[in-house]
Order: sequence, then C-alpha cells, then structure tokens
Amino acid sequence: MSLAVGFPIISAATSFACLELLWRVRVFAAAVSVAFWMDSNVYNIVPEEDFPMKRTGNTHKQAPSEFSILLIRPSKYDDEGYVIRYFRGVLPSNTIAVLSALSQQVFDSGRFGPGVASRVVVLDDTVQGIDERRLARRYLGANRRALVVLAGVQSNQFPRASDLAVRFKTAGFEVMMGGFHVSGAIALSPTMPPECQALLDRGITLVKGEVEDVWGDLLDDAWRGELLPLYEIRSSPDISHAPTPEVNLKYQRRFVYPFMATMDTSRGCPFNCSFCTIIHVQGRQMRCRSVEAILRRVEENYQRSKIDFYFFTDDNFSRNRHWEGIFDGLSALREEKGIVVSFMMQVDTQAWKIPGFVAKAARAGCTQIYLGIESLNPDNLAAINKKQNVVDEMGAMVQAWHEAGCACHASYIVGFPYDSPESIARDVELLKSQGFDQCSFFMLTSLPGSADHARMMAEGVYLDPDYNRYDSMHETFQLPHFNPGEWVQSYRDSWESFFNPTHMRDVLNRCNPNTYWGIFKNYMWYRNAMFEGIHPMISGFWRRKPREDKRPGYAVENPVRHFLRRFSEGFQTVKFWGKLFLELQDLWLQTRIHAESPWVYLIAWRDRFGENLSEWPEAVRARARQMWHSLGERGGWAKEWWHVLENRGAQAREVWRLIEEQAARTKERWDDSVESSGVRAREMWQSLGDRGAQARVALQSFSERSAQARGWLEESASDFSDGFRTRFAGLCLSGKEMRERIARHPFCQLVV
Repeated sequence: MSLAVGFPIISAATSFACLELLWRVRVFAAAVSVAFWMDSNVYNIVPEEDFPMKRTGNTHKQAPSEFSILLIRPSKYDDEGYVIRYFRGVLPSNTIAVLSALSQQVFDSGRFGPGVASRVVVLDDTVQGIDERRLARRYLGANRRALVVLAGVQSNQFPRASDLAVRFKTAGFEVMMGGFHVSGAIALSPTMPPECQALLDRGITLVKGEVEDVWGDLLDDAWRGELLPLYEIRSSPDISHAPTPEVNLKYQRRFVYPFMATMDTSRGCPFNCSFCTIIHVQGRQMRCRSVEAILRRVEENYQRSKIDFYFFTDDNFSRNRHWEGIFDGLSALREEKGIVVSFMMQVDTQAWKIPGFVAKAARAGCTQIYLGIESLNPDNLAAINKKQNVVDEMGAMVQAWHEAGCACHASYIVGFPYDSPESIARDVELLKSQGFDQCSFFMLTSLPGSADHARMMAEGVYLDPDYNRYDSMHETFQLPHFNPGEWVQSYRDSWESFFNPTHMRDVLNRCNPNTYWGIFKNYMWYRNAMFEGIHPMISGFWRRKPREDKRPGYAVENPVRHFLRRFSEGFQTVKFWGKLFLELQDLWLQTRIHAESPWVYLIAWRDRFGENLSEWPEAVRARARQMWHSLGERGGWAKEWWHVLENRGAQAREVWRLIEEQAARTKERWDDSVESSGVRAREMWQSLGDRGAQARVALQSFSERSAQARGWLEESASDFSDGFRTRFAGLCLSGKEMRERIARHPFCQLVV
C-alpha cells in the first residue's frame, strides 16, 4: 500500500518532467489496491456457471443455441450511496435456491427443444460485484439469449433492484422482477404503484405472486422474446410437488459458514398482524411441502455438500401440518443414518403449548427458535392485532424451550403507537429478565403490502418516499410520543442494552452446552454489525465499497481520496476486531465452564472422516473416490466445453479465412485503383503541361497583339488630335468670315 502511494512522490521529486505520468501511475496503483485489497471486486464480477451448461435435447454438429437464466439477489444502498456488500455474507437467499431448482426442472424437461444449451447463473449483489456489460458480452450474442431475474425484492432493496433492472435492460437483456415489494404493493394498491409503473414504462416485466405453477411458461415467453409487461398470478400454488430449494456450492462459499442452507417447508400464516406483508403475498392458508421431499433433500445435501445446519424460513413453522412428520424424519436420520443436522425455525408464541412440539423439535436437532414477540405492551399487541401473544406467558414459554435445550431469539419492534423512550427501555429490561438469549430489534416500518401501509395511505399520513430507507433502521414516518431523533436513539440504545457484556455473560452462563457456541458466534456477528451501524440481518464481514458503484445522483469520489478513506475505514475495522477479540476472549474465560470442551469440535470434525483413527484411511479413500468422480464429471463438462470451443474455433477460422479473402480482394482493388489513378494522374499532368505551353504561346501572342493595338491606338489618337485641331482652326476662321459677311449685309446695315 505505502509503495503504491510513495513511489510516485519519490519519482516525481526526481523527475519533474514525468509528473503527469507518475500521477496516473499513482491513481492506477491506488485503484488496484482498493479493488483487490479492500473490495476484491475484480476477480468475481463475472461468475462461473453455477450449473454446468446442459443441452435439453439431442446434440448437433453445429453450435447449439444458448439460454441463460441469471438469478440476482439485489442489495441496498447505505446512507452514502454505496452498495451494502461484504467479502463474506451471513444469510444466503432462499428465493434464489427455490428459483434455481424450478429453473433446472424446466431445463431438464426439454421444454425448449433439441440443441438448446441451458444454464442457471446465481448472482448475489450483497457478496459479489455485478457488471452488466461483461455479463452481456458473455451471455448475449448471436444465437444466445439470457433472462435476468431480480428475485425476492424487498422494499428496501427496490431502489437498487430498479437501477440494476434498467442497467441490464440497457445492456440488451430481458429483465424480470418479483418479490414482496412488487407483489405486496400491487396487491393492496387500487392502481398500479408509481414506482412499479416506472419500471413497466422502461420495458421491465413485473411478476406478482408465486411462480411454481407458471415458471415454465414465463421462461418460454422469455425464450421466444414475448414477455408480457405484467404477470399477475392470483392463485397460490400447491408446493407439495414442487422441487425443494437447491443448494449451490459456489454460492454457499461466499458466506461465513458454507455448510448452512435455507429451506421453506411451508408458506403462509393463519394470523392477521397489521404490520406483516406475508399474509397479503403468500396468504393465510398454510401450504406445505411433502415430508418425503424435505427429508430426501436434507439427506442429499448432507451427503453431497456436508450441509449440517438449516434455517427453516417458514413464517410460522408450528402451523405446518406436517411438522411432526418432519421432526420424526430428522430424528430418524440422526439415529439411524448418522446424519446429524441442526436447525433453527420461526414459530409463534403459542407453539410451546402444542402437545409434543417442543420435545420433538429438540430431538430432531432444533438449537434455536425465532419468536415474534414484537412488543411486551398489551395495548400495542391489541393495536397491531397480534392477539396470539400473551405477555404474562412469556417467561413460562422461554423456560419450556430452555428445558428442551433450545435457545430463544426474540423479535422486537420499536415504534408502536403506545411506545415511548421510557417504555421501550423497560421492555428491553423485561426481555432480559424473562430469559431471552438473543434479540433482533427493528424500527416499525410501514411496508407496502401491509394493512398498516394501506391504512396510512388512506389517511394521508406522510410516509418517506425513499424505499431505500424502509430497512427497519430509519424513520419513515413520525411517532406521537417521540421527539425528533428519539426514535432512532431508542432503537440504538436497545441494541446496546441487550448486547452488553454483562448480559451476554449471564446468557452464556445459563445456556446448555449444545447452544453455547451458536449463541457465542451470534454475539460476535451482532457486535460486528452494531459497530458498522447496519442491521445484522443484512450485514456480513469486511465491508466492500466499490468506488464507482454508487446510487445514481451521488458523487463519485476521487480515486486517491477514496483509497485513503477506505484505508482508514479498514484500519478502524481491524482495530475494532482486535478489541472484539479481547472482549469475546474475556467473555469465554468467564463462561467456558458451562461450554462444551473444544475437543468436542475436534471430534466433530474427526467424525466427518470416520469414528476413529482406524477409519480415517477408508474415509480418505471414500473422499478421494468422491473427488475422482467429481473430477470425472468436471472432465465431461470440460470435454463438452472443449467441443463447443472447437466448433467455435472452426467457425472463427472460417470467418478469418473469409476476412483474409475479403482483405486480399480489397487490396487487389486498391492496387488496381491506385495504379489506374496514377496513370490518369500522369495523363492529366501531361495534359496540363501541354495546355500550359499552349497558354504560354497564346499569352505571348496576346502580348504581341496588345503591343500592336497600343501602337495603332497611339497613332490613331495622334492623327485624331491633329485633324481635330486643324478642323477647329478652320471652324474659327469660318466664323470670323461669317461675321464679316453678316455685318456687310444690307439688312444689318439698315437696322444699324
């Protein structure tokens, strides 16, 4: 780093003449340093294929047509206009996993006919750079088509998703967008929302609703170039026979723990909370995947990718009518096949009362539950129609889950109608006293698609027009019991109060060995997010800020200034990480007596290869066979690609031959043209010489005739002058005689 900045200065001092060149070198070195050291964007702007290119029919000798689906998870902008992006993320996208499985199912069905090579490409704006121009060069062209799908777009992601959609559309892609914002905003709006209409006017296709039943038709329209402006899917699909979310290994490696996957086992929620968008997008009727498909996917992911932790993203897993079959199946995988998988899930506050639910969840491998507490004020719960929450039962509920060995993670919303700074502080202390191990705080946000948003729009309440701020970290409307700035401050104070070292120590001292390290790692994650001022649910580790990838309307910094600022921010991050390490080390030293021995983790890693040392050779051989099989598959793909490259090479050579022939003909015509032009030029020059000689002769003849004319004129003028004088003298004499004659006339004498 210092060399990149110092070398230009030293060189400039030694050679003032090279100042401009060295300045360019310094800027280039700084930009390269930022790109590779700080942001690491250069090497992953264009992704490798996440699924190898498949042909959906019989192959032909000629190069096949290509159809690519680019599934993109958009990020959002921070307050400075930079894209929120990290070197490693925390939570992968379940929507991307669902659409990957659906797209692969359509491709495998041979829907697009023989000779069509297909691929699914996964891009995540939160963990990798996206350059639509490079992607266009790679996936668009003669006989190649591609569809960009901006998937699972939430309200806070909508501005970034819209910018990406316009950029991809300008680059020549067909673009499609869906997600909770599009579906929710259109569902509860009497007319087309203006932000959605703006995208329709730019030729971007919007999809409202769930696509399991129609995804093949949508891809077929995209393949033919006949996408409709709007697909409004009114019916909720039956997902019992839909493909389960598919794990993408290359995508998983971009996250801190690549052995964690997501899966939605059901959709919908029977409750009617006013702030929620789920019920207006996925409905209130529960729809579930089949138990067999879920267990088959879990076993396959474990055997193929070593996925040993799941986040079941159901909005309310406890209302899945197949919950018991799923729990029993996961328990059987543990006990009969040695497939030890853990998971966390989201349930309502009444789930602990369902007979056998808590015990079977713990036996199946549940280590953490996510509970929608939202508020501990009964008036607030009544105002938001969350009648299922009973404040007086919270302590007993937490104790029931703790006795089963599950950690409790509360969701708490700051900013309900009866909240005040003082009441929020009391609620946070009550959350700690009731035994909640973790808590995620959110500022109340009136999301498009919720009953609260529809009501506020009808009442004319002012709502922030910038959807980028609808991220549960910004004020989007005004509260009655808060002065300016107090709402945000109460939100931040809640984080600091709950995640202070004293409370974290108390939680780790009372938790069981199975949940200790999970809670400990989450504390590290949340403390890092608090330092960055970004909600943990959208944060990661090591922030990246590409200089030019900013929100339209925000100024792009000078390269040197950006480098120096990013260097300072990187230094502060490393400094904080050192402080956090010492803080967590002290926390571990105070609580380690209640934790599992570190050897347990070493044993767990050993178990990945065998139960004891004697089984390691066989485990290594099995692993080697698996790798050899994988290399064979990759070799097959490489051969296929080599065949394609050979075909394209032959085409390129043919094109080059045609170019050479055309160049030869052009050269020949040029030579002929130059030679004939030279002959004509010489003839013209000779003609000009002849005409010049003729002109000189004519000019000489003209000069001679001019001299003769001057002599004649001079003689004529002399003769004319002499004759004129003689005649004038004669006239004068004649006049005198005339007067004498008149005077002698008798008449004149008589008169006198």
